[in-house]
Amino acid sequence: MNVINRIITILVVILLWAAVLLLAAAPEQALAWARQGLDWVEVSLFQLAAARPGWFYPLLRGAIIIVVTLLALAWLMQELRRKQTPVVKMRLPSGGEAAVTADSISRRLAWHIDQLADVNRVTPVVRTRGASVDVDLSLQTAPDVDVPMKTEEVVAVAREVIETQMGLKLNKVKVNIDHAPFKLPL
Repeated sequence: MNVINRIITILVVILLWAAVLLLAAAPEQALAWARQGLDWVEVSLFQLAAARPGWFYPLLRGAIIIVVTLLALAWLMQELRRKQTPVVKMRLPSGGEAAVTADSISRRLAWHIDQLADVNRVTPVVRTRGASVDVDLSLQTAPDVDVPMKTEEVVAVAREVIETQMGLKLNKVKVNIDHAPFKLPL
């Protein structure tokens, strides 16, 4: 929904800018074009009403009004709904409760995995699933790394951090490896 909202906002801003620019540069011409456009719409509506039976035109208007109203309400509700920060809740043995955000888990994983040898960069994506998490790790490694061994090492570190250090439940870990380019000797 974010992409659609951005596209609509950009289009509205561009149209408003063009309308104000046109109105300021040539107000008489802009009003004449607006009159021509409204006259064209009026003629088209009369032609449509004359070509169809008497019940079709009011039915079409009603359908358009209902569809546009439902779309506008859905869009408005999507905009007004609060964005919830994804969290993982856990019960403590003492009876308390703790909540850890997905961003916090992601930062901690990135720091620990970035400390590993031959890992140049790591980008974790953490998705919460109730009381557990799924992790997607995108790594950039040295070009000559042993992929199975490095993958096992990264998964072990992720499991250690999430399950042992943070006390959370880990569902699955997906590791995507991208090798850095080889550097040619000079």
